Amino acid sequence: MASLFDFSRHISDLKRGKKFNEALTFFKEHKGDFSKEQISNNEYLISDIISSLRFTNHFEASYQFLEIYDVTINSKTKERVLTAYGWLLWSNYKAENDNSHEDEDEIYLFDEDEDEEENINHNFHYDKSELIDRIESLIPILLPLKTDYSKTVVSNLFSIVLKTEKKKPAPNWKLVNEFCNSIKPNELCKECSTIEVQRKGQLKKMELASDFENWYAYKTKALMKLGEWQECFEISKKALENIKIFHYSNDIWLSRRIALSKKNLGNTDDTIEEFENILKKKREWFIQKELAELYLEKKDYERAYKLSMDAINNFGPIEFKVDLLFLIGKILIKKGQSDLAFKHISLSKLIRQEAEWRVPQKIFNELGQFSESEIQLSNIKNLKIELKKYWSNLSSKRVHTSKFKTRESKLEGEIVKILHDNDRGKDGFLTCDNDRYYFNLSANSHLTPKVDVGSKVVFNVLPSREGKKEQARILKLL
Repeated sequence: MASLFDFSRHISDLKRGKKFNEALTFFKEHKGDFSKEQISNNEYLISDIISSLRFTNHFEASYQFLEIYDVTINSKTKERVLTAYGWLLWSNYKAENDNSHEDEDEIYLFDEDEDEEENINHNFHYDKSELIDRIESLIPILLPLKTDYSKTVVSNLFSIVLKTEKKKPAPNWKLVNEFCNSIKPNELCKECSTIEVQRKGQLKKMELASDFENWYAYKTKALMKLGEWQECFEISKKALENIKIFHYSNDIWLSRRIALSKKNLGNTDDTIEEFENILKKKREWFIQKELAELYLEKKDYERAYKLSMDAINNFGPIEFKVDLLFLIGKILIKKGQSDLAFKHISLSKLIRQEAEWRVPQKIFNELGQFSESEIQLSNIKNLKIELKKYWSNLSSKRVHTSKFKTRESKLEGEIVKILHDNDRGKDGFLTCDNDRYYFNLSANSHLTPKVDVGSKVVFNVLPSREGKKEQARILKLL
């Protein structure tokens, strides 16, 4: 009969050779040669069997194995066993949620923070599964170990729960909030890792946010979605104070949550100031919309109208802008333009109906105040064409009046978006004085490798031609 050491070493060799089924078979055939206590006290044997069961997707068998051999998971458990158990939970959660968990997708997780406030839900149920309960119990046990291996396990467990929930069509923000509550952010790793991702045929390095930063990003978004405005305000402020370098525009989203918190706590003037500052850094249509709403509340109808028109002409599918269309309709009512108001509110309704989305009662209430006949869904295409022409004409007029004398002048702007970066060159958008311009640089230009998001440039405006909008020609970098 082989010794316990030889028994354990043979299973370890099979596991290292990725012969997991063979390792499990060998254990079953020879476990009777040793006492239950001998097996349970051998951290190498226990961790190797857990790993072999994990890699063969025998998750329930793994938990039964730990129970049979009286292996408890607590602060006294050996690190090797704890980390093997941690990876078991990670694989189990990944399998249950069909989650590929690709880090490259992380950059997009918070770039759609423009969710409408009407989606705030105060009725989430916290259906915590036994698996999440196990993960919540394990992370505080692993955190004090502070070894590289234990940190990796913590990071992966922390990330997979939050990212999986965030990617769902209807995330349970109550669950996200409570999961974050189970972990103290200051105990999470503040180091950023870097991965290589393939973009346009080239490998490029991408730095990922730390677990510390991600905790604040998820926690504050959960509070926003739950309508917990006071706590959202306080934790967002704390995040801006404690995080030195931000990723995925998290500083912008945190600032926006501060602004929304102030708005919902009744401080309109401070909210306007916050949004104006955000708009200088990130000229997104939904931020322009939120500012327009605030100016409408203050009865500054011209400012509200200008911002709403900037928003509708800004980039983003019209289907995402159904609430913006409703807002424009309300602003046009105040401006005495009833016919246009009716058409905008009608389009907001028709887009929802075409997509088979719920139409809020506020839209029916507003349309009921007009004397015009209802616009049928069959006419949605013509209505879109008519209104797009209206928006485009307004945009052209504003550009022509504001830039007529400066087409030959040198202007200063900032690159805010790169659309393409390939063997043909670069193109994207820059902003100047609240206006946004398209630019294009050929691959042969000496400026092309140097221009990136955030670059300050000198440019002039080229006249529009063949129905296309005016375009920026970059002259030099500042």
